[in-house]
Amino acid sequence: MAADDLNAPLRRQDKAKTRFSLLPLVWGLAACAFLVASLAGVWIAAVDDPDGGWPVAVASIEDSEPATTGSLSGFAAMGPARSPAFGGTAATPSPATPGTAGPTELAALPQAPGKVRPTAAPLDQLVEITAFGPVPKIADDGLRPMDAYARPATVGPYDRVPRIVIIVSGMGLSQTGTSKAIRDLPEDVTLAFAPYGSSLGRWASRAREDGHEILIQAPMEPIGYPRKNPGKHTLLTSAGGAANAENLRWIMSRITSYTGVMNYMGARFLADRRATRSLLEELAGRGVFFLDDGTSGQSTAAVTGREIKVPVVTADLIIDKQRSSRQIEMQLEILEKIARTKGIAIGVASAFPTTVRTLAAWIPLARERGITLVPASAALSK
Repeated sequence: MAADDLNAPLRRQDKAKTRFSLLPLVWGLAACAFLVASLAGVWIAAVDDPDGGWPVAVASIEDSEPATTGSLSGFAAMGPARSPAFGGTAATPSPATPGTAGPTELAALPQAPGKVRPTAAPLDQLVEITAFGPVPKIADDGLRPMDAYARPATVGPYDRVPRIVIIVSGMGLSQTGTSKAIRDLPEDVTLAFAPYGSSLGRWASRAREDGHEILIQAPMEPIGYPRKNPGKHTLLTSAGGAANAENLRWIMSRITSYTGVMNYMGARFLADRRATRSLLEELAGRGVFFLDDGTSGQSTAAVTGREIKVPVVTADLIIDKQRSSRQIEMQLEILEKIARTKGIAIGVASAFPTTVRTLAAWIPLARERGITLVPASAALSK
């Protein structure tokens, strides 16, 4: 028998012995690994420290959007406001949390000639912080937001020049439409922001930087509510004073640095004198005016405003009920005739692409015909 025939079985037997001798070691290592993992799990569950006590540096990634819709920083916290006009009590400041920044220094805010402010950052003394965010208030020295944030008109109320106010509403609902309106329309066009839009603080800031006067729209109860529903936080004639006050604070906190509040729908609400009076008293107490878009023939806003000496502006015309360029141009022709007859005319439109495009083409031609464009606040002096 050859040597290989004798040695081969012996080599196979040695390999088998080695393989079997390693099995206990492998199982032992596996058991140890399982035990270590189990102990680690117990440690994490017991002390809630997944890093096992090792020092860890955590980097905070901040959202680019502000915590509130206005460009605010460093305001001391205040308790929620309770409007006396809507059945509540006035807000009182709460002490600032130790270690937090105090009120913004006025000198640090951007400044601009006259009353035009280049950003949405509000004047410190014109802001009250509520549970929903910043809302306007009258300063201790009597300065009102409607005066501080108004864009000055190029002509006065006694100049014998036909003046037109153009208000483009629904800002913030469409990113493209909002951007186009801010970019393509001149500074004397007033922009009204819907409270439901996204990135409202950023868009309002852009509008103010470009010199526009801005408004905030408030959804109000229409005829046929709730089948016809403007959206959440709608002001209702059937709601109690506290509920309407809370909804109004939410609406008014959506942006800052506006001069007035404009209705969205609201034929039923504005026909109710009690509800309208409470609303106007609240707005007057906060130093902003009310702009009635003129869509309701039963609105009591103008009459009630005169009775209680609260500033109210009523629009003459919706210029884009029909959205074709020709129909919009026809409404603008009517608006020009009103301006030449009354001295001032107020038109309301929406931020539809056709509307913005038609307005951008019409405004230079209207100026050549002697029409002067003025912001909404200028209508208060008519």
